[in-house]
Amino acid sequence: TQDSDTQRQLEKFRNTLTNTKFIGRYTVSSGENEEMPKPEEYTITSVKKLPKEDFWEITARIKYGDHDVTVPMVMEVKWAGTTPVITVNQLFVPGLGTFDARVLLRKNQYAGTWAHGDVGGHLFGRIEKNDQSND
Repeated sequence: TQDSDTQRQLEKFRNTLTNTKFIGRYTVSSGENEEMPKPEEYTITSVKKLPKEDFWEITARIKYGDHDVTVPMVMEVKWAGTTPVITVNQLFVPGLGTFDARVLLRKNQYAGTWAHGDVGGHLFGRIEKNDQSND
C-alpha cells in the first residue's frame, strides 16, 4: 500500500542519516565573485520524524570555518519522487545565525544551495557512516 511504502521511505531516510557525517565543501558567492570551495563537516547524531507533516528534528554538529556547534534543528524534508530535499526557511541556528537552504540527498552524496542574509553559495559532498571511535 502507499502508506506502507511511505513509511518504509521515511524509515530508510532516518536510518540513512542517523550517525553519519556529511563531508564536503561550500562556496561563498557575493555578486559576481565566488570564492574557492572551503571544507565543511556535519555530523548527524540523530534524526527523528516530528508529528507535523514533513518536519524532522535533526541533531547535528556543524563545523565550518572557526565555528563548531552541536544543535538540534527542526527542518522540513520535501520529496522529489524518492529523493529527499532538506528544505530550510529562515532557520535560526544558535551561534551561527539564520539560514535558508535546499539540500538534495542522493545515495551517498549531497548537493545544494545555502543563504545567510545577503551571502550564499553552494555546498556539496559525500555522506559516510560515522565511525564512533573517532569522536
